Amino acid sequence: MAGTVVFIVYSNKNLTSKNIAEAIIDSVGFDEAENLGGLKHLKYDNVSLLEINSDILKSDFIDDLAKTDFVVFVCSHTSSKGIASLTVHSEGNWSDSALLGGKPSSLSTAAPSYMFDIISNLFKNNWTGFPVIYEATHHGPFLNAPSMFVEIGGTAEALLNKDYAKIVAKSVMDALLDKSNKVQKTIVSGFGGMHYASKFTKMAMQKGYAFAHIMPKYYIDKTDMVTQAVGRSAMKVEKGIIEWKSINSDQRSKIIEKLNDIGIDYEKI
Repeated sequence: MAGTVVFIVYSNKNLTSKNIAEAIIDSVGFDEAENLGGLKHLKYDNVSLLEINSDILKSDFIDDLAKTDFVVFVCSHTSSKGIASLTVHSEGNWSDSALLGGKPSSLSTAAPSYMFDIISNLFKNNWTGFPVIYEATHHGPFLNAPSMFVEIGGTAEALLNKDYAKIVAKSVMDALLDKSNKVQKTIVSGFGGMHYASKFTKMAMQKGYAFAHIMPKYYIDKTDMVTQAVGRSAMKVEKGIIEWKSINSDQRSKIIEKLNDIGIDYEKI
């Protein structure tokens, strides 16, 4: 990762986010650095830790603060059923709504290799029994810099547990400091399936498939977004992965047609 400029962003409005940041600081010992836009800024080698004072989902301004090669947001994940989990995902809105930040019908630039390394580390470091999973691309902010979210989800007890925060901190820092177990990756985007992309997650871990964006079945008719699902990635997407039985034959045909137009192959799961 020599020469790569990385930002870890957390919000002081989110206690889970603050706990993860605290664990990251304790893990290596960051030094004070010059404020960026009036925001607290710490550094360790080429990794910056930036504290924001606002909703992390609406932090599109990160693009304008400093030149960076990668941004990882650490925070809590809201589960309507209170199911505890450790998750990663790319950001973006498939619909013409942007109620949770970002821009309508716009995807941020995905960071598939980093996201694969971090989720792999979560699997390795997870002693909780919680599921570790890719989520479909959702919410803001909208960034042109490659970025991703890593989150703790579940009940209030899980969200505020500092031992769980340490799992995320170690998984992130090991990836950023090149301490991950490196594997040969195939860069892909996913189409179909549910918000919690369990089949794609299993495939990623078994075959070294690093997902850029995942378009869930709820938005599969937004075929005009396929170009972004493939193109808005820091690394060239080599293949589209289709969760075959989750969408109907007409929907599959339209997705395949778009992938053919772009010039990439597909694989069904």
